[in-house]
Amino acid sequence: MADSLDVLKWIKFAQNDYEAAVILSERFRPPIEAVCYHCQQSAEKILKAYVIAQTGKREKTHNLELVLNECLPYSTDFSALINNCLDLNPYLSLARYPSTIEPTAHHMKQAIKDAGEILEFTKAKLKEIGYEYCPEN
Repeated sequence: MADSLDVLKWIKFAQNDYEAAVILSERFRPPIEAVCYHCQQSAEKILKAYVIAQTGKREKTHNLELVLNECLPYSTDFSALINNCLDLNPYLSLARYPSTIEPTAHHMKQAIKDAGEILEFTKAKLKEIGYEYCPEN
């Protein structure tokens, strides 16, 4: 098993990214690209937390589909998240570099929904194997 403190740190960072996305989305003129980026980051970090918990190894990719595939040998239930991951994948570079993609408020809401589903699902799976994040950690 992995270092428990390391896994909990990854969970905390994933939770923080998600909360940042939600808070930003509530602004009068939300920075949609930044919200979508934080959603992608939240999903990436929580999935990596699960891989670290199972293997002790850190994935060196930002591709959510690839990280999700690393989760599948430990629980095929993760296959239910494939569409969420595919939807969020493009947002990694969107807030960091100029792009021809212009996400809308609809995309932002969907990104928050996708990231929330990935976060909650994976936190439940982590809890099953003995890793539970508490805000005071």
